Amino acid sequence: MKKIKLIVALLILIPLALSAQEERIDTVIPKFLSNGYFFREMPQLPDGEKTISRLKDKEGNSVVVINVNATLPKSVIRRAIPREQVHNADQFLNGLNVMATMTSLTQAGMKSDGTFYSPKEGEPFPAFSEKDIDGRIWTNDSIRGRVTVLNLWYSGCGPCRAEMPILSEWKEQFPGVMFFSATFHDTETTKRITEKHHFSWTHLVEAKDMMSWIGTEGFPLTIVIDKKGVVRHAVHGTSESKREELLAKIKEAEAE
Repeated sequence: MKKIKLIVALLILIPLALSAQEERIDTVIPKFLSNGYFFREMPQLPDGEKTISRLKDKEGNSVVVINVNATLPKSVIRRAIPREQVHNADQFLNGLNVMATMTSLTQAGMKSDGTFYSPKEGEPFPAFSEKDIDGRIWTNDSIRGRVTVLNLWYSGCGPCRAEMPILSEWKEQFPGVMFFSATFHDTETTKRITEKHHFSWTHLVEAKDMMSWIGTEGFPLTIVIDKKGVVRHAVHGTSESKREELLAKIKEAEAE
């Protein structure tokens, strides 16, 4: 009886082992991502308007994103890596979707001459009505009579994330100034990112109209508004010198 039981046990274990081996798929880290397809080598893309950028997953692996405004031929698609074999494919594709959303929103305000509106020094700050991560609605009336600083960012902007702890120090340096950040992300995503990077400003979420101010100039966009509601300074991008200039403008506006 003991021998029979042993044989039965072996018969059960062998199929299970084969099943586990069959389900195992070796994953690869792609070098390129084009029109939703992953590649080990640079694909032979068709003619068309192209955009080039780079995406990283949470482990620091990166791919070059080359999107072309044309349909990829079947001969190119056949050389793509099957999605289920791509390491962290979902992370890369989610990043691609975020980039597509960002591009759509930032270029939504294109004028007939191909330019974009963005708040300029000396102009009244545009009318707005946006909610923060706690659900409170903020408008022009909310900031009337106060110096206000607004920083526009999104998750795919490395310089935006890098300067968040630095910007938080401004809030401590100027307790009388109102500091806002604005992004098109939802509350959950915004909380996760700002808490990770210790960004202590008041965060406006799903602020899609404000994203159109970016145009093709890039993130971040930081704006200083004086007590009269007039734009005192506005700058795209970030650097130590740009932050120093912003601080100087805040001090000037606060002193008046």
